[in-house]
Amino acid sequence: MDRSAVTAELLDELAAVQPGKFMRHLRKGSGALLSLVHLQVLFTLDTEGPLPMSHLAEAMDVSQASATGIVDRMEQRGLVERLRDDNDRRVVRVGIADGGRQTLGVMASERREHLAQIIDQLSDRELEGFLAGLRGMRRGREALHGKPNADEEATR
Repeated sequence: MDRSAVTAELLDELAAVQPGKFMRHLRKGSGALLSLVHLQVLFTLDTEGPLPMSHLAEAMDVSQASATGIVDRMEQRGLVERLRDDNDRRVVRVGIADGGRQTLGVMASERREHLAQIIDQLSDRELEGFLAGLRGMRRGREALHGKPNADEEATR
């Protein structure tokens, strides 16, 4: 096996995924068209938990005023909620509301269903090779970046 040639082919295959189609599919979560900014907020809050507005703005690389406007619109749609800090009422954290959790759940379910349809098209040999490759990628990622924490493990 020529490892560099196989690696190049694998990278070509992975690069052939059409990001435009993926993003259009992703934006249609729960039947409502979501902006990429709204998706970024939901994914950030899902990963990091409730954040003060300043930290959310920093994570999104926007001004605090812009983040406030984005959160206002998302709050109106029931995707996020403002939470007061019990220890300091001046601190307002932004967290995922029930509508945002439902949206993420629908998106995860639709993604899993779509992937299952694609996987159903693989031969047994391709399926076994793909699983071995994904496990190898996970091991490589963990070796390079460290193992995921317990919260990340629970969401797998």
